[in-house]
Amino acid sequence: MSQRVSILGLGARGQAWAVACLASGWRVRGFDPDPLAGRSLKDTPDFRREPTISAAVQSAELVFCCLPDRLELVQMVLQRAQAAAGDAAVVFVDTPSFDVDAVQACAIRPAEVFRVDVMGTGGLSLEATSRNADECKQRVKKIVAELAAVRSLQPTPRPGDYPTDAESA
Repeated sequence: MSQRVSILGLGARGQAWAVACLASGWRVRGFDPDPLAGRSLKDTPDFRREPTISAAVQSAELVFCCLPDRLELVQMVLQRAQAAAGDAAVVFVDTPSFDVDAVQACAIRPAEVFRVDVMGTGGLSLEATSRNADECKQRVKKIVAELAAVRSLQPTPRPGDYPTDAESA
């Protein structure tokens, strides 16, 4: 059985993560309140758009929060996602604006929350704290390394590849 990932926010960042996860063999479930967001993924095998955050994160091993950079929104979605996801689900918050402490501060299970950011060079930055257990950090590093490798093999998105007319980041 393949691994399951959820993408919350299907704008440009969320779609890029979905494509990388799909290329890595993950089954992807996505949520975005805007019906236009993520439309380029609609006919993709192993991708399914869900009607709610709870439905999207159910049974997910990994959750990406790819939201507009408004801390109160990130905190609200993170709490809802962790309340509905399994206890072992790891959450990556893709944000260029907030550090991992700000994101973990509101989490139900801060030990499973990491910050990830795509650097200008195309590489990935992973941020953790002492709240994250060493075994979880090691597992997450492997996942990020795999996704970074897959993303490096993908063509650089051009304007228009991922519609950005939705508010989602």
